[in-house]
Amino acid sequence: MLSRLPWQSLFAVMAGASLVLSFAPFGYWPLSMLSLMAFYRLIYQQPVRVQIYLHYAFALGLFGFGITWIYVSIHTYGGADKSLAMAMTGLFVLFWSLTFVPQGWLLGHIQKSQILPQLPWFAMTFVLGEWLRGWFLTGFPWLYVGYAHSDTWIGSWAPIGGVLLISFVVVAAAEILTKILLQRQRLPVVALTGLILATLALNSIKFVSPDGALTMAGIQANLNQHTKWQAGQFDANLTTHLQLMADLPRVDLVIWSEASFTRFQDLASAELSALDEAMEASQQGLIIGLPSRDEQGYYNGALGLGLAEGGYQKRHLVPFGEYVPLASWLRGTIQFFDLPMSFNQSGPAKQPPIVFRDRALSLSICYEVAYPELVRQTADEFSVLVTVSNDTWFGDSLGPFQHLQIAQMRARELGRSLFRVTNNGITALVTPDGVVERQLPKNVADVLVAEVPLYRGRTPYGRVGQWPLLILIGSALLAFVYLKVKTQSLVSRRSRP
Repeated sequence: MLSRLPWQSLFAVMAGASLVLSFAPFGYWPLSMLSLMAFYRLIYQQPVRVQIYLHYAFALGLFGFGITWIYVSIHTYGGADKSLAMAMTGLFVLFWSLTFVPQGWLLGHIQKSQILPQLPWFAMTFVLGEWLRGWFLTGFPWLYVGYAHSDTWIGSWAPIGGVLLISFVVVAAAEILTKILLQRQRLPVVALTGLILATLALNSIKFVSPDGALTMAGIQANLNQHTKWQAGQFDANLTTHLQLMADLPRVDLVIWSEASFTRFQDLASAELSALDEAMEASQQGLIIGLPSRDEQGYYNGALGLGLAEGGYQKRHLVPFGEYVPLASWLRGTIQFFDLPMSFNQSGPAKQPPIVFRDRALSLSICYEVAYPELVRQTADEFSVLVTVSNDTWFGDSLGPFQHLQIAQMRARELGRSLFRVTNNGITALVTPDGVVERQLPKNVADVLVAEVPLYRGRTPYGRVGQWPLLILIGSALLAFVYLKVKTQSLVSRRSRP
């Protein structure tokens, strides 16, 4: 069996890499099912050690192909030469792929025991792995299987249990289909039929209701990432935004992208006061992305002006991008670890929302939109999701498309329109069904003006989050442990003389 491991590992790498094609910008979402079926066939009833190897190989294919945009961030904008950027990206892929090892170890032991074999253990361990990757070492919740279905009919599970529940449904369907092919039993067919019917039925259920609309404008200024923070560039950056606003039709709320105002808040009181007064006079709101600072350090935030009241400080920072773990060792090694934004501090966990005309807005900045529970808990009651980002760091890679797809899932989970504004793309309006209704092309300076529907009410996921699914999986694991201990005890008693 071990003699076949190199070939099996190669096939596992290929299965992981093919899963990436189900995500944006490729969008071949049926591959999410087919690649998982191929992978499950490889690991079906394999020994624990082989399970671990193959899970790791699958992860190498998934991350090695799916997160190549990290190289662009480190090399093009972080100042590292090509060889060093490739080495750092490769090391990250090798390390982060290890997060698949625990689920491989767990699945191997469960399959070996043959306890409760009718349960979808592959799906449950896979979802536990995704959950682990959402918080381990502050988390990197990227390339979850469910994101391939942000706007497909299978994504109808999002308002019920979020992206993890969609992942569970897709992986469970792949597991059941593979068992049908291998075992030719009736029970898996019945289970799959029920799953399909439930998915179709959910597409017709609405959990929220319309509650008016706002006309919003997103300013995609396309500032040059290499020069935007230079001391003499502030006036030109500000002028670019103001010129894009000059010919706007009448709108309620204007939104600039993350870090679009390239001067600390305390050093720009005159410019901010002028913007505030102009928007107040025209009875409009403006939200800008800008840095601030205090005695604790720097903050990446947003500020409401005119009729938009309040501010926000980013709560979940990007490791190595906005803060540097092991800073005393890494500072000074390459430019990437000494960029000004790598000295940022986290904002308070609980913050009052930015409000426009008594409407609370759920605001998230860049990477935060990848954390479903963080976005869900931004405000108790909000009318629309707003996310601002600077995806220039991704360059012309897969990153901006994957990032938008993640944002689409937040809209579908919470039953809200999502208005997304970025520096150079992809600025877009997303419907509560996760569909991109309008968007701007990348790498151009332009304005997205759209009538954005508002909603009230909460989806089941919006009320309780992902915890019911995790509790069910935890309960199944406890039942497995109980039955295994009971079985071992029974075997021990029978073996006594």
